Amino acid sequence: MLKLPQPSQTLRRTAAPMVHSSCVKGDRVCVYAPVKIPLRERRAQQKDVQPWDQTPWEVASASREMASANRVTIPLRLSFLNRDTGFNKLGVAMPLRSHELFQYFFESDNDYKMPGPDCLTSLIDDPGALRSAILLAGMHFSFQYGDLALFESTFLFHKLEVMQMINQWIASRDSKLRAEIIRHMATLAFTEGELLAAETHISGILALIDTGRDNGCGQDPNIRSTDQELANRYFVMSYSYLCGLKSLLGGINRIEGYASSLDALSGPRIVEMSNVWHRGEGGESLALKLQAIRLFPYFFSPLPHGARLGNADVYGIIETLREFTTGLDDVYANQRDVHSEQTFHGFWRRGPASKILGDYVMAHARSISMGKEKPKEPKTQRTSFTSPWCGMVIASIFYMQRVLGALEPIQRRIHRYAITLFQQDMAMTLSDENTTRNDGFILWQLLVGLIGSQTYQKEEKDRRLLVATQFFQIALRKQASVLGISSWSEARIRLKEVVWPAGDNSCVNVKDLWDEAVCRPVAS
Repeated sequence: MLKLPQPSQTLRRTAAPMVHSSCVKGDRVCVYAPVKIPLRERRAQQKDVQPWDQTPWEVASASREMASANRVTIPLRLSFLNRDTGFNKLGVAMPLRSHELFQYFFESDNDYKMPGPDCLTSLIDDPGALRSAILLAGMHFSFQYGDLALFESTFLFHKLEVMQMINQWIASRDSKLRAEIIRHMATLAFTEGELLAAETHISGILALIDTGRDNGCGQDPNIRSTDQELANRYFVMSYSYLCGLKSLLGGINRIEGYASSLDALSGPRIVEMSNVWHRGEGGESLALKLQAIRLFPYFFSPLPHGARLGNADVYGIIETLREFTTGLDDVYANQRDVHSEQTFHGFWRRGPASKILGDYVMAHARSISMGKEKPKEPKTQRTSFTSPWCGMVIASIFYMQRVLGALEPIQRRIHRYAITLFQQDMAMTLSDENTTRNDGFILWQLLVGLIGSQTYQKEEKDRRLLVATQFFQIALRKQASVLGISSWSEARIRLKEVVWPAGDNSCVNVKDLWDEAVCRPVAS
């Protein structure tokens, strides 16, 4: 069962007013009067201050009034909506400032061109989806304006409601609700803003998936139901977020020298460390962060009735990986003594980390089809980058982890399921003879899968990882034969047509892995 959070566990980690039941029942807003600043001073401050000058999470301090004075003016309140009972005919009760927060999110900028109308207009009748959207709106607001003070009571109310809803569903033991439960747990993982809490939610997701496998569900990827595929996608998206959060915090700690490891730091100290970085270095990629968060409802909303999930066009993901790789090639060529720091800043400050999250959501949205309709594929084979969505997202994470060194590995149990899922998707790809195939792209995926399967091999002989290693070795050897190549130098040429660094700066010796799989006999 999920543990209900204390006030300090919200996005803005300060002591804040709790949501009083009397306020909820009486439809009253629990707030404190804001600090009043003369109009002349406010106008002067607005000329000098940008929204990204503030930090996504606020650390409690004695200078609260000073922080309020430096913050830009927020959008006009829509408090009349909270008292308009005619308007309040939505999927869930909208007390406190729920309408304001949802309206803020709806009107926020979204530069991505999504297929179909804005999903926020279609989820208002779904209780779970609407609550998830409000939580994501709180996450967006906290990044945009520096903290969640104005909407913290509202955010806490809906977060508690989501947790109670999950606990009720789990207690019901209804297997049909598994994908729904996992979807909401993934939303909680994204909106926590805290590493330990995010890991807890993702471990819960994995436990539910394991329960389904123990009951005989989802063993064969070729007969995966839509709900099973959705559950896997929610896990993978949460996995990508957890990798990013851990890598961001670990990188800040390593570069700034706060402690020997994250484990040596207390929770409040980690939050403070993150605040300092976002207030200074991290503001450069704020716009991309906000765009990515605005896209999340497309991922966490229920599928329309009759919708199917197919392969995804992942060209956008490949393009972002190419941009990041090219930028690192320049760094490696000129500044070999600061790889770690330059890789960190290139990934987190300049936008690839936020942009690729948006690419993941776009690829997911475009893999959805209605009835017998299939997603459109690129016309030419050499530019066709279609793949099972889960497999490609996992491949991109492995590439950024082990080839580029931008992300850090996470818990072995979570990684092990990711590699197993990737193996299943690649087996499905190799057996599918009805889809246009980009043989160079398949070679890239298989090699990245082999690299990913080696992450924990030296520490412990894990049977599942050993099985995955053998699968990728055999498949890679066969794919090299299809392409008519055998040497590592030939392979690099084909890999660069997809995405690959110019130099040998990987965290592992890729040439040795290639030679062992392709140039030496492998039992099949």
